[in-house]
Amino acid sequence: MPAEPLNFLEEKMKEFDSALHEVQNQEAQGSTPPQTTKPLIQRVSPLLLDKMADFQKCFEPRLVAFGPLHHGNPKFQRAEQYKIKFAARFVHVSGTKHDDLFNKVKAQIDDLRKCYTPEDVEAYDNDKLAWMLFVDGCAVLCVVHCVMEGKFDELNTKAYLLVFAQLDLFLLENQLPYKLLKILIGSAKDPEIWEKSITDFVAENLMTNIEQKSKHVADNKDYAHLLERLRDKLLTGKEMKTENTKIGGILLSCGGSRKHRKTFRSIKELKESGIHVKPSTTNNLKDISFYCNFMGKLTMPRLLADDSTASKFLNLVALEMCQDFKNDSEVTSYLCFMDALIDSADDVKELRDTGMLHNYLGKNEEVAELFKKMSRGLVPDQARYEMVINDIHKYCNNPWRGVATKANKAGRWIGKFAICISRSIFHM
Repeated sequence: MPAEPLNFLEEKMKEFDSALHEVQNQEAQGSTPPQTTKPLIQRVSPLLLDKMADFQKCFEPRLVAFGPLHHGNPKFQRAEQYKIKFAARFVHVSGTKHDDLFNKVKAQIDDLRKCYTPEDVEAYDNDKLAWMLFVDGCAVLCVVHCVMEGKFDELNTKAYLLVFAQLDLFLLENQLPYKLLKILIGSAKDPEIWEKSITDFVAENLMTNIEQKSKHVADNKDYAHLLERLRDKLLTGKEMKTENTKIGGILLSCGGSRKHRKTFRSIKELKESGIHVKPSTTNNLKDISFYCNFMGKLTMPRLLADDSTASKFLNLVALEMCQDFKNDSEVTSYLCFMDALIDSADDVKELRDTGMLHNYLGKNEEVAELFKKMSRGLVPDQARYEMVINDIHKYCNNPWRGVATKANKAGRWIGKFAICISRSIFHM
């Protein structure tokens, strides 16, 4: 006889016992076990979508759908024909055979299926899913390579369409398993060419884009997808190490305690307090520091603001909010920190004047409004910039700060006066 169904209370008690057993196992291990798997390719959190009502389009493909989450949408039907052509070009240029490539993807389809949430791939059998990933993966590699080589004519499409396609490659819901790209790249006759194209493409799309000539080194990290690789690139690299001078250390030690600190929220207010912003020489979002010689210096990586800025930042935030992705919310914290510094168009102007911000978006007011909206409702890691913020407060609450500020202004005035005198002498 079939077992009788559990009543409501029995079902809930069983569910609770399961949760309690999991907690007890974690405690027995001493701490939460480290993440051993990559985050799944999944949909943007409804909580984030609700907070970012003004940015709904930043999470949706504009031109082309990659992977199963938006596959079959009539909006992207035209792009499907282009993907077939691009995939065929990759097969031709890479010196491979399409049936061999497909079979390699099909052989790994069980593992590739596990890169997505089960409900997003349940409608596709192994053949359909393997074919979709095969075409999409080959198309992505072809487009990235041609874009980085400047071979737009080979794709026989308009340049502006490729710009939209590039944005679609960094959407959380539009990601392809990085393992898929590695399978395809590893099958090419010259895999280093395609790997270099991916590396250069990610570097080209950094929001802290600083051209740095460096020899290409193979990246063997186990990424989940291109969006995670973009995030990794934004958070790694050498950080500037600048120590306080002896005088600077003494000035900071004289600063007031946190309990009685005065809050300076914007770049303009910091400047009025004698603190100047200086761009760092790295692309690392974590490379933010404060030091004091006689005046205060806040160093941060340069930032590029254009039409792609919101889409990339918010999809990185969406990635950090994924429940299965253990991280320290570095990008989220950076956005909140920038929002505290950019309060108005005047702050944007100050950042542009220092060379820290390159504005290709429009008016300064638009940039200020953008950071205000992007950070709305986000929860940063409070400890991320604690040391920087504490030192800024110490400097601003220093009883000798006024003297330092006046001395700095006097020094600048004397310097300008000396330049004017020298020009007058040489033109006599």
